[in-house]
Amino acid sequence: METYQIILIVIGGVVFLLLFFYFLISMFLVRYLSYPKKHDIEWTHNFDVEKGLIPEDMSFLKREPVQIVARDGTIIEGDFSPHENPRGIIVLAHGYTWTREGCLKYAQFFYKNGFSIFVFDERFHGKSKYKYTTMGHLESKDICDIVKYLRDKYGKDIVIGLHGESMGAASTMMALGQDIDVQFAIEDCGYASLKELIAYQLKCMHLPKIFLFGSNLFLKLNHKYRLEDVEPSKNAAKTNIPLLIVHGHADDFVPFYNSDLVYEDNKNHAEKYIVEGAKHAESYETNPQEYERVVMDFINRHIK
Repeated sequence: METYQIILIVIGGVVFLLLFFYFLISMFLVRYLSYPKKHDIEWTHNFDVEKGLIPEDMSFLKREPVQIVARDGTIIEGDFSPHENPRGIIVLAHGYTWTREGCLKYAQFFYKNGFSIFVFDERFHGKSKYKYTTMGHLESKDICDIVKYLRDKYGKDIVIGLHGESMGAASTMMALGQDIDVQFAIEDCGYASLKELIAYQLKCMHLPKIFLFGSNLFLKLNHKYRLEDVEPSKNAAKTNIPLLIVHGHADDFVPFYNSDLVYEDNKNHAEKYIVEGAKHAESYETNPQEYERVVMDFINRHIK
């Protein structure tokens, strides 16, 4: 065998191995994104009880189980807590790997301030059934379907607002760009762009951005969407619905600069509330009284 033939075989083998590991890592990233290790309902509830964020006895919410049939037939499991003299309804969306129980720390002060509450498990989380999570792509449509259900049941004149945390915040912002009938929205530590968030996470793992291409390929082939399809900030900018942007300044999972990106795209209808020292999804925990005051001031200024 000639020397040049041996060189070509070696080069071909190296290229094959590089491509093999490239696509293997890309597949792993998509699996990590789409099939997270989830926490169950009991664990997430006890987590906030142990932190002192909610009382052990939450029976004052009088939760009524509700099943929402999403437009693709997926069953979304939720709870509705009617207020005896409601000022409106707040729909709360939880974060990645969490459940509806993680929304109770917010639900308790919304209820105290006169709002009925709807909490739910996003698809692939809690008791809601679906094959995988889509980081806000399909979840945002579920929020729209929930709002439509509430409008049909409680009337077109009732005030409905949204509150989302982390992935739930991204889902909330995505929903704003889909002709949703709500009066206000609060996004707490949501990402401005899924593609940019994954690029940041790749950097944290010391991997190059080139893995975005492979991840996009497998997302499209297996889950029928791309990273570019989840652009929460750009979707929120399609509407003038009042938006409160909440972010912890010490957030190193969805970096703080995401709040600046969301505000820049939405500054004609958005306000910012930055919590110093708060890590990811810990703004309420860092200062519950101030969080409630700022959020309720925002709501009171934007509803009749």
